[in-house]
Amino acid sequence: MTIKPSQHDHTALGRHGEELAAEALAGAGYQILEHNWLASTGEVDVIAYHRHQLVAIEVKTRLGTDFGDPLLSVNALQLRRVQRGLLDYKQAVYPKYAHTSMRVDIVGILVDPNGEITAELLQDVS
Repeated sequence: MTIKPSQHDHTALGRHGEELAAEALAGAGYQILEHNWLASTGEVDVIAYHRHQLVAIEVKTRLGTDFGDPLLSVNALQLRRVQRGLLDYKQAVYPKYAHTSMRVDIVGILVDPNGEITAELLQDVS
């Protein structure tokens, strides 16, 4: 799939990346539970259930590599925010996932100058 980078502003590009990531994750066996879930600590891009774990997925989409690798752009503060957001979600749906372990995954999406998209998944980064 290709997109024309010039046609997307920052927010639209991020939302498009989140949609692509959710589709790919669902195809890889993730059960998508929520998109853009608003927690007390901020938004969690995707919440899913995968391999008996509740998973928060942070999606980073970049046009080219001028700002670095999208996977490396997630810092410790962001990881803590996503972890707290996942805990908020778990408490909000209690008792459904009361005894379910949790993890954080990151999806990095890179759009090259020709609009070609590549994606990479890092599991259990917390």
